[in-house]
Amino acid sequence: MLISLSRYAALALLTTAISAHAQLSVPPATNLPASSAKAQIEPALLLPAGAATRSILLSTPTSAEREGLTPKRATKASKGGIVPKRRRLIIGFARQVPSSQGSFSLSDLAWAQTVGGAQAAHISLTSSGAAAIRIGLVLTGVPAALEMRFKGSSSTAQVFGPYSADVANDSVYWSPVLEGETGVIELTLPAGVSPDSGTVSLPMISHLVVAGNALRQTDPLDQIGLAGACEVDVACMAPTLKQQAAAAVNAVARMVLTDQGQTALCSGTLLNDSITSSTPYFFTANHCLDNDDNDVGASKAHPVAAAATINTYWFFQTSVCGVDTASNVNFVVVAGGAKLLGRSVDFDWDLVRLNNAPPAGATFAAWNASPLSVAGVAADGIHHPEGDLKKISQGTTQGFQTFDDGSSFIAMLWMQGVTEPGSSGSGLFTYNASQNYYEFRGALFGGDSACGVGQQNTDVYSRMDVALPMLAQYLTPTATNPAKETLVVEYYYSGFDDYFITANQAEIQALDNGAHPGWLRTGLTFLAYSDPSVAPSGVTPVCRFYVLPQAGDSHFYSADPAECAATAIKFAGIWVEESPALFYIQLPNPITGACPANTRPIFRFLNNGNGLHHRYTMEVDVRDSIIQDGGWTQEGYGNPPAQTVMCSPTS
Repeated sequence: MLISLSRYAALALLTTAISAHAQLSVPPATNLPASSAKAQIEPALLLPAGAATRSILLSTPTSAEREGLTPKRATKASKGGIVPKRRRLIIGFARQVPSSQGSFSLSDLAWAQTVGGAQAAHISLTSSGAAAIRIGLVLTGVPAALEMRFKGSSSTAQVFGPYSADVANDSVYWSPVLEGETGVIELTLPAGVSPDSGTVSLPMISHLVVAGNALRQTDPLDQIGLAGACEVDVACMAPTLKQQAAAAVNAVARMVLTDQGQTALCSGTLLNDSITSSTPYFFTANHCLDNDDNDVGASKAHPVAAAATINTYWFFQTSVCGVDTASNVNFVVVAGGAKLLGRSVDFDWDLVRLNNAPPAGATFAAWNASPLSVAGVAADGIHHPEGDLKKISQGTTQGFQTFDDGSSFIAMLWMQGVTEPGSSGSGLFTYNASQNYYEFRGALFGGDSACGVGQQNTDVYSRMDVALPMLAQYLTPTATNPAKETLVVEYYYSGFDDYFITANQAEIQALDNGAHPGWLRTGLTFLAYSDPSVAPSGVTPVCRFYVLPQAGDSHFYSADPAECAATAIKFAGIWVEESPALFYIQLPNPITGACPANTRPIFRFLNNGNGLHHRYTMEVDVRDSIIQDGGWTQEGYGNPPAQTVMCSPTS
């Protein structure tokens, strides 16, 4: 009973405002036009059309391959019955490329001199009947100066690049979305650099059944108009609302990503930061990057790989109310992927940083992290239902909807428009009358609204007030931090099938910059403290031991001074204490495992397979997934599944 009460107490805390010391809102900003002439030049392939190419042709997809268009169905109970939009909209499926066709040496290509004196070679890959394709590419041992460009076969397809070859070194790099059934890869080297070293591998493609440039033709794919009849184009807003919501509308983009060959659509919002740095922070739903409801604990580095494939479609909207034709839809595609910064499985939010800047005219949305706990507040959703042109839905908040994993979301009841698959991750906005602009409040998790029943059924959105403490270093970098909270970041290494956490900024920077190859963010984090003198009373230091390679090459953490001391004695000579105080954190009740007010429990698991590797998480859904998978032993105070080892601050 005590454990259950502690969880509800933690939930109640999340319904209150976050720390009064934090900055709770930021105004919008506009992405100004690029100033350099170079930035205005449209990229182009260096070799002419008809140049010699190494061709790979995949036959018409089989029915088994097309089954990849069907979303995975959860076999476990869904969160509170919220199912219909708790999945991304799948538009492409994986196809394997036979190694006999898709693996070859650079020297096997037909290299030719370009007009500028460089040398280039083409590879073309066709997937019969595709509206577009994405090509998975791995380069091994190639010259550092190698660059890549990409182009689809559609008459209106644009050229992407040049990209450095290091983005595809030893791991799969997904090309931008290439319109048409054929994609061309152009590899280039400076004059005098030999192509005799290195190999190219194209292990997989994603075959897309819908694509964007069809909108500039006669829409043969019926992409426009796929949304429900009750949806409202943003161009149809009343003039006053159009002016007030302009910054919010142009901050929302349609998002395409590829996850292990499956390509999907979601929506997301570009957020401003408190210093107006023009850093392209993009907020969406966690389930857009990590869509396996059945095993969220085993996602490992998949979300960071999915983030690296993101393409964003800006101004994907009609300019004239009621006229959805090619001449009124002039969107801009930004490729290049994104870096995953943080996410929450329980609360279904995700923040990435786009690797390439959004186009001129895109806006950085204002946001507000005050809790939307009361019912009756007017709010609008801006989204891409079914991947269609940008729509606006209007309604009122219904307070918070809570779930048994301790999470809560903003509930919305629509009066005009609804949301649909493809709307996932899109922003909910409220009007700031004193400033005359709309503010982002959270991203769409799911719901059961639909045209015809939208006034009876609700949708739920993640909460910016809950996410902000985990994102403050990005969105409010100059805000006061009197308790000196610090972010603890989780990484995963497939070579050891092991996890690692750190709050050390030098380590985080080195890991993020690839100084230790193979270690990737999982996106999961939690808060701790860096200075016990200003932290809440009762915090304890977290020791870290390094398990020497001969004993397993891993790390162990504990916030219990007695456990730290016992570990040093028991494993002397094979476990080295790297830090007696990596960070500081509160401990749970040693009997019940209950955490203090204003904190969330951290769970620890021991891998039974080697009796050595540990994992630490504050995500209840991840905890439950690990338990369901088996092969792990939960450790800590109290009783499973609420057994706890540390308590992380929530604000």
